[in-house]
Amino acid sequence: MNAFRKLLLAPLVMGVVSPLAGQAQSLDMGSVNRYQDQQDIDRMRAIEAQMGQVTSVSQFSDVQPTDWAYQALSNLVTKYGCVAGYPNGTFKGKQAMTRYEAAALLNACLDRVTEMTEQVKRLLKEFEKELAVLKAKVDGLEAKTAELAATQFSTTTKLKGQSVFWLGTAKFDGANKGTSPLAQAGVGISESATFKGNVETNAYSVTPGGASYSATGTPNGSVTAFTKAATWTGGSGSSAIGVVGQPTASLTNYVGGNLAVTGLRGNPQAPGVGTDGFLNNALPNGTVVTSDLMGVMANTISNTSGAAPKIGGFAIDKKDMQNLVALGNASRAVKGGGLIRYSSNLAAPGGLYSTFANTAPDGFTNSGQFTNPLDLSIAEYGTLSPLQQQNPTVKAAARKFLKGLISGDVPIGEAVSFNYDVRLALDTSFTGKDLLRTRLRVGNFSQSTWFGNPYPSLGAEVAYEEGSGANSMGVDRVFYQFPIGSNFTVTAGPRVRQDDMLAVWPSQYPADTILDFFTYAGSPGTYTLNLGGGAGIWWADNGFSVSANYVAANAKNSDSSTGGIATDNSGGTGTVQLAYTATNWNLTAAYAYSQSGAYGYIPVGTNLAGNPFAGLSSFDVNSLAISGWWKPTKVSWIPSISAGWGSNSYSAKKASQIWGVETNAAGAKAQSQSWYVGMQWADALIKGNTFGTAVGQPTFVTGNDGFMGTDESTFAWEIWYKFQVTDNISVTPAFFTVTNPAGSGSNSAYGGVLKTTFLF
Repeated sequence: MNAFRKLLLAPLVMGVVSPLAGQAQSLDMGSVNRYQDQQDIDRMRAIEAQMGQVTSVSQFSDVQPTDWAYQALSNLVTKYGCVAGYPNGTFKGKQAMTRYEAAALLNACLDRVTEMTEQVKRLLKEFEKELAVLKAKVDGLEAKTAELAATQFSTTTKLKGQSVFWLGTAKFDGANKGTSPLAQAGVGISESATFKGNVETNAYSVTPGGASYSATGTPNGSVTAFTKAATWTGGSGSSAIGVVGQPTASLTNYVGGNLAVTGLRGNPQAPGVGTDGFLNNALPNGTVVTSDLMGVMANTISNTSGAAPKIGGFAIDKKDMQNLVALGNASRAVKGGGLIRYSSNLAAPGGLYSTFANTAPDGFTNSGQFTNPLDLSIAEYGTLSPLQQQNPTVKAAARKFLKGLISGDVPIGEAVSFNYDVRLALDTSFTGKDLLRTRLRVGNFSQSTWFGNPYPSLGAEVAYEEGSGANSMGVDRVFYQFPIGSNFTVTAGPRVRQDDMLAVWPSQYPADTILDFFTYAGSPGTYTLNLGGGAGIWWADNGFSVSANYVAANAKNSDSSTGGIATDNSGGTGTVQLAYTATNWNLTAAYAYSQSGAYGYIPVGTNLAGNPFAGLSSFDVNSLAISGWWKPTKVSWIPSISAGWGSNSYSAKKASQIWGVETNAAGAKAQSQSWYVGMQWADALIKGNTFGTAVGQPTFVTGNDGFMGTDESTFAWEIWYKFQVTDNISVTPAFFTVTNPAGSGSNSAYGGVLKTTFLF
């Protein structure tokens, strides 16, 4: 064989054989998996289909006579017909060959060389063993590829998974740790409903022909005052209470019972007389009973069971007793009476606590005697007329008392917990441009601090658990997304989330997730991430985008009283977003209208931010957000910066009362806001690792016409470092702190977590 032919053909054969021979010992299913992609198979077949159609090197559009290999390629074409190109008429001489391309090229040489010269025969003889190995490898590869294609899960669907291990704890400090402004919200709702039922019952009972109707009894025009006063009688029995100016009217036809404080420890020096609400009776007779005195002397432990005293359905503490006495004194003052005074000996004649007579029209008289200042205070408020009840001092005292009842202590644990969150996403495409997403999710977080118990601002983004309980898998997403033309995209599904239908997400933070608040682009009120049935559309072109969508949390219900689409109980959120995204920055404005149903939908913030009217009135929320981000064009010591601000306006749909005290007027307004700034550094210290930190204020109430009032401000901060152990495993240690997570006073929380994420 002459030197030219050796030079020409040897690189061809060795270039094909050498890479394959070097991998001969490592061919396993892991290697085969890299070649199972259908596009690679189609490319090989397309290359083979073109073999023999190249008769001149000039057919290659990307090969020029000035190229150094032009002559070699020309000889291979004219002498051996042993050159194949790509179907688009290119040779791609600078592109590395895949194993499929190498196999196709060798196969073309073996099939097309028909004139076997002595030199070629010797060359083939010389590489006989290598060619045999190559042929066996290619045959085996084709067989395994065919087997995988026949048994693969789907030709249209990809399975992606994420498993998160979460190990961490939170500690709580401060004078008010373990308190919540809405600890007894459920009791308040129940008491409100009971009072409403009593009003309706008594309104019927005084109607002519009613079961308890009396021609000389309370007239219809006094029903409102009648019911309120009856509820606030105090003690037991009602025969001593009558309407001012109607000496024959009494509360004997009242249906519903009277309020009284139960479970108080009795006066040690007056056994069997009753309960007086004090630790002892060492005070001088006639001492003025003030809130401060109650704070020192009041009992909060039952003399029988050890349980806290109760009024109505509420468990009450010392602060509630102080507020109740303040309300009693305010009620006496508006009637022109003096302050409540201590009775040192309840057994002595005239020593019992006595009410002060009321002479106001539509008011009540009360000649009863009471064994403690708490029941007396109830009776004093109960005798007020509707006009007296609206006195600013009295109204403020009544609302303060009710707010104190709704508030209370909550169980709060500080143990280290170990939790998990697993997500399995099945992404299907039928055209290459559409997406059918089905995602399954399972976790076990509901009994941990990270689930937002007792404070929503401490919730973690990964904290998940199905309503059916821990370790129960549920369908987390089912939606279909497809393009219309080149600029529009439509998304719809029976279980789709708000952000699935937005053209852009206005934040670069975080690369890893710790506190849930920092994942809402600064405005949980606007980006509620409401999940349910819905649909949306977005338009995007040259960096600009407009998105509009609607999702109803209760869309699955066909009963309009509990849900459905576009009903009063849908739990729906409508969102409009405008955004511009450049190469390294974004600016976004968004508006959302959230239909609350019973409680509203602001997922992260203080307890009050999600429920400013204590659940006593349904309300709507109008929210606005301004968010954006900037990142350096190249990785450096300068971090990416994301920031956002949100404002929310609430409006109560109806008035609400507890025991006749107006808690929220119809149309009552409340306001809340939130903001954050987050920074993260890519390739921090080591390439692939990420460092981040963020600070902000979770949503807190800044104004409220309702009886619950406003929050004290709260702040949150987190810092974390993500170790990218492998392409599929990362470990993230993090530290966080949240001041005043309840929004109700001096308390704080802090802690640390170790988060491990597996991608597969």
